[in-house]
Amino acid sequence: MSAKKRPSPRPKFTLQSPLDPTELRARVKKFLDGNQELRGIALDHRIELSFIGDQHHFYSPQVLVHVRPADAGGSRLEAQLGPDPHIWSLYIFTYVSMVILAVFAAVFGSVQWSLGHSPVVLALTPLAVIIAALVYGASFVGQGLGAEQMYILRSTLTKIADTEYETLA
Repeated sequence: MSAKKRPSPRPKFTLQSPLDPTELRARVKKFLDGNQELRGIALDHRIELSFIGDQHHFYSPQVLVHVRPADAGGSRLEAQLGPDPHIWSLYIFTYVSMVILAVFAAVFGSVQWSLGHSPVVLALTPLAVIIAALVYGASFVGQGLGAEQMYILRSTLTKIADTEYETLA
């Protein structure tokens, strides 16, 4: 019986490359030089790729890759797909704010109720929970809208990391 993987707002994947991290960084830089669709950086142990221009939308993903030397030679690429950092920050801020509001409203409303006052604030609890659930669900809507771009980022990274890179140019 196989365990089903839970959906994630920021999916992860791992790639193995026969290239050492220095060669891989050079290939990423060569690929990005003059590229009209993708932008990014290639540092010693980190690669970032994202869309630019007409291809970039608010739901457009980016891939962040941590590059480690593999035990058997080559590199191990631990990648994570996610939204633009500004969108991710807004998502986290809104989600956490609604959770805090729900807890605050539940506690304050319970105190009002226990003191015999009208627990008006208690009505905010389900509203905040519903908004938090909608924000959480919005990440999956964004993944659906950006699914093709997520595929492009992953396949581009796979091609760059592979020894058949010369055909990608």
